[in-house]
Amino acid sequence: MFISEEVEIFSGDYLNNPFGSKKDKRIDNWLSILNKLPLIKEVNVNLQNQVSVDFQCEDMLEIEELILQLLPWRKGPFKLNDINIDSEWDSSKKWIRFKELELDLQDKTILDVGSGNGYYAFRMIGDGADQVLCLEPNLVHVSQFASINHFVGSKKIRMVPERLENSGLRNTNFDLIFSMGLLYHQRNPIEHLHELNSLLAAGGKIIIETIISPDQFESGIQPTEGNYASMPNVHYVHTDFGCKELFEKLNLEVIRETKPVFTNFEEQRKTRWMPFKSFESALDSKDTTLTIEGYPAPARKFYLLGQKS
Repeated sequence: MFISEEVEIFSGDYLNNPFGSKKDKRIDNWLSILNKLPLIKEVNVNLQNQVSVDFQCEDMLEIEELILQLLPWRKGPFKLNDINIDSEWDSSKKWIRFKELELDLQDKTILDVGSGNGYYAFRMIGDGADQVLCLEPNLVHVSQFASINHFVGSKKIRMVPERLENSGLRNTNFDLIFSMGLLYHQRNPIEHLHELNSLLAAGGKIIIETIISPDQFESGIQPTEGNYASMPNVHYVHTDFGCKELFEKLNLEVIRETKPVFTNFEEQRKTRWMPFKSFESALDSKDTTLTIEGYPAPARKFYLLGQKS
């Protein structure tokens, strides 16, 4: 059984078709690409300090051509033999910051909300997690996860193309719940935190990673028309005080936290695998301490939360 009977039923339908009954004109093409990925042998998987797979296969050029068709690759990097999927975000840098929380993942059941293409889920398994359920509504990311897991072959991760609020999960309690890069996209951040908290096991922990506004903005910034650093649908960029205000309302305590770190052009940039606009369009060209809209440039931090006794 995968995590719980509820999760087994919820996720099992996606094992044979990662898109389930979702409608998108690109799905047939994605399934064709996934079905063309060749079988491999003599496989050696490394998920501990990277996500890499070494294997025997005579069709490496074909593999590269196929997975290039799944761009844009936002999260990574992934390494398949000599193919380096150099994604827009060097997500290993965020994972290093997460490790500052000194959180033990060994044998934990994990819910990764808004998981992207599964990069972090693979790293979680590399750090000893038992099983990880990924919720990711973006079907491009779902196609990428399916392609990478074709090579990794992990049965400890399942991805379901649903948002948390539409998942219907009610009767499962996870040891750890990750919400990274989601809080500022929520129209109702309190409700988002409440939904996370409702699925937490006794003694469990919530990991929040978000953009932080400078202290002088009191509780935070509400971007005009929802645009911040060229990102749409940004409803509230909280200050540290504003975040802790939210946590307090839900009786959540901050167990540990990291210092805010400004995003830079080494961590997020345009690449061959994500050739569209990236962080270079997010900042004011004359003053990189400001976003293109005139707000403070994004700095990100982690919070490790637990339920108060």
